[in-house]
Amino acid sequence: MPKILSQEEVDSLLKGIDEGKIGAPGDIAEESRDLPRYDFRKEHGPVHQRMPGLSVIQERFTSLLATSLSAVSGTQVDVTPAEMASVAFGEFVRSIPLPASLNLFRMEPLRGVSLLVVEGALVFAFVDLFLGGTGQRHVKLEGKSFTPIELRIIEKIVKVLLEGLEQAWSETHKLHMVFVRSEIDPQFAEIARPDELMVVSRFGMEIGKLSGQIMICTPFAPLEPLRGKLRGGFRRETLGVDETWKKYIEQKIGELKVSVSCTLGHSRLTGRDLLEMKVHDVISMEQRPDDPVVVCVEGVPKFTGHLGAFRQNKAIRVEGRLNRE
Repeated sequence: MPKILSQEEVDSLLKGIDEGKIGAPGDIAEESRDLPRYDFRKEHGPVHQRMPGLSVIQERFTSLLATSLSAVSGTQVDVTPAEMASVAFGEFVRSIPLPASLNLFRMEPLRGVSLLVVEGALVFAFVDLFLGGTGQRHVKLEGKSFTPIELRIIEKIVKVLLEGLEQAWSETHKLHMVFVRSEIDPQFAEIARPDELMVVSRFGMEIGKLSGQIMICTPFAPLEPLRGKLRGGFRRETLGVDETWKKYIEQKIGELKVSVSCTLGHSRLTGRDLLEMKVHDVISMEQRPDDPVVVCVEGVPKFTGHLGAFRQNKAIRVEGRLNRE
């Protein structure tokens, strides 16, 4: 049942309208005419989600990085993919924790320059490892800069990272990663306009109890020519052979125990013969003594051979393989 206002409520409502406390139905603010136009022909949403092949490359890079950094540093380095996002370059620069190593590189033959960022904590951990330490030494980062020796070590680490990135891209598209220079101040690492769209991949890295991030910032525009390949995702990936997994499977197959049997011969009897059979009766087989026999593995015919003896035991000499579908 609808609610009906009392006379007192109606009078109060009319008084509010007269005094301007309550807007009349016609008093609607004029809509702003300065509205942005929406282009229905343009694709919207995070650009990296429209190119799933980038996630495949990120996964490859993660596994390659863990192996290569552990080898070059002499200690266990764990790498995990943290995040992939589409952000404006200005927003990305503001999110960089300083101090950090800002490394510019090109992805030839693509145009433009990309940025590889290594957090300061990781930089000093690798420097400590290369100088014979454990990589666990705490360094106060505020106001810290890099010495010439530290810059040389940083450049070596960055080249290892770029080699891994080049290898991760190789199955999708052949690119050559070329190191340009290393900077500390973001003002000297402006690879794009502040509003230009970038694809940013972040990777978490752990060296013992110490952790940090590396970030790869790539302009979206140079990736446009590769959109067709990057849209394929896992469907376009040619998976390599994992040698460790291959050896493990081979080892486990080698440890399996299988049942091997051999049928000596066949014979057909009538029901009467079977009922009248007595001890010491001889059943004549259809095969001759020198005919080959079939060897079965788990009930599946696999080989042919001949009966014989070996070290006072009955044996079969395998002489051929049965090629059956």
